[in-house]
Amino acid sequence: MRKVTILDGYVDEPSCLGVPPYIAPQIRYIYGACKEAKATVEYYTIDQVRPKLEHWVREQEGMVVIFCGTPVPGRYLGGRPLSIAELGKLGELLAKQNTLTFLAGPLAELGMPVPNISHRTGEAAAQDIYEALQGTTPDSPYLESLARWAVLGAEVVHQHPSFPYLVCELETYRGCPRDKGCSFCSERLKKLRYMRPVEHILREVEALYRFGARYFRLGCQTDLLSYGSRGDGLGVQSIVGLYEGIRTVAPDLKMLHMDNVNPTTIAVHPEAREILKAIVKHNTPQDVASFGLESTDPKVLAENNIGTSPELTFRAIEIVNEIGAIREKGLCKLLPGLNLLHGLKGETKATYALNLEYLRRIRDQGLLLRRINVRQVRPIAGYTPAKVNKYHFEQYKQTINEEINKPLLQQLYPTGTRLEEVILEAVEGSLTFGRQLGSYPIRVGIPGQHPLGIPVTVKIVDHGYRSITGIKTPFLLNQASIAELESIPGLGKKRAQRIFLNRPIRGPEHLAEILDAQAPIDLLLSLIDGY
Repeated sequence: MRKVTILDGYVDEPSCLGVPPYIAPQIRYIYGACKEAKATVEYYTIDQVRPKLEHWVREQEGMVVIFCGTPVPGRYLGGRPLSIAELGKLGELLAKQNTLTFLAGPLAELGMPVPNISHRTGEAAAQDIYEALQGTTPDSPYLESLARWAVLGAEVVHQHPSFPYLVCELETYRGCPRDKGCSFCSERLKKLRYMRPVEHILREVEALYRFGARYFRLGCQTDLLSYGSRGDGLGVQSIVGLYEGIRTVAPDLKMLHMDNVNPTTIAVHPEAREILKAIVKHNTPQDVASFGLESTDPKVLAENNIGTSPELTFRAIEIVNEIGAIREKGLCKLLPGLNLLHGLKGETKATYALNLEYLRRIRDQGLLLRRINVRQVRPIAGYTPAKVNKYHFEQYKQTINEEINKPLLQQLYPTGTRLEEVILEAVEGSLTFGRQLGSYPIRVGIPGQHPLGIPVTVKIVDHGYRSITGIKTPFLLNQASIAELESIPGLGKKRAQRIFLNRPIRGPEHLAEILDAQAPIDLLLSLIDGY
């Protein structure tokens, strides 16, 4: 029996997240194909292997499948994707011991030159691996094989270091539904296109749930509301059936979120409202419909074939706010996210002013956005970005942070808001940072250095531009650290020390004796859970 080792170098595509705490569906397809081919399969992430790379390579026998590619620019808290340099070194080490190595994922599909990798898969990576192992193609059509492999590969979640706090990306369809996609986007380069039947996805979710998965994201498509659509309109029945079915086969799930939506789909199709209402009924709070507006400059939109407009996007923002801004446990159910991309052809200094004017209009209308992604385009498959003036770009981002992002976070997460199951991921100085699981979860800084990988409940006490500050609950005044006390807005270092030195605090009257009249006593009393 042949052994196959899958090395997950992570993917970040316009239609898929695969950097921890996410796991891409293609990993599960490949794992399932190997199982069906009667291979012994092992799975590792690059973060597990990186500290002992040479030793790990020496232990490999049989076939190694490296899955990676990040055509979307990103900053990651939960893992560091495999770089081109690391991939070249890995290929060199594997080649020295004659290990059969396959490259899969966006890096293989885009045809980027990578030294020392002799075998590349195509877009049907799982089938290519199956054929390499079996020497023959599967008997069934590709989508039927994919359905089996998704179920057979569900068990791989147990081998992921983030499990059980792991988000399973679910693929509804592959490829961009537009005849001619955005000129800078890697989705337009995909030749293999398909739409997965609802029952296939539900069998996959049921299998994942059986293996302990509780966090799911319909993130692996370019426009979720186009799923199941025909020429005569949107696939309302397919999407509603999918959400209802997921809730049936995974009754105690903890997260059900989505990702990409073309705002034009919402703005021009009246039936989109019915779909959004079904999503809000069945999803979990803090869900995000990510809108790829990219630019509000008409010249930029035209030169890059972007499939929406500022007015259509604004209408979509209004509709999603109308339906999704209701709160559950103090948190909005579904809000838009907005992508703004720079370095696009046709961009000028005026583009920045147009974007800022648009964001101020959203703010002044009282509309909510869950997040605004401001990024620079990457040169992919012949696309040459325009030059970005670093000074103007940084000033522009700072203005967005000050005028838009911070006020938004204050509206979304008022002081005292509870966030449950925040997974601690990194210690930076005197703060520990964590996030909930979900689509674009907010980063939470918690005073003190705490063990990583542990879920905690926090109360929000302060707001930054892209993150918020929270204190662990229950927050007991006589057990709080000075750092936690200092994080209370308006309290400050001296008052925090005064409380610390006069403990045990016996109640509100005692607290008032210790602190001055200007101290935020009412705020402090509203945050503590006891003494």
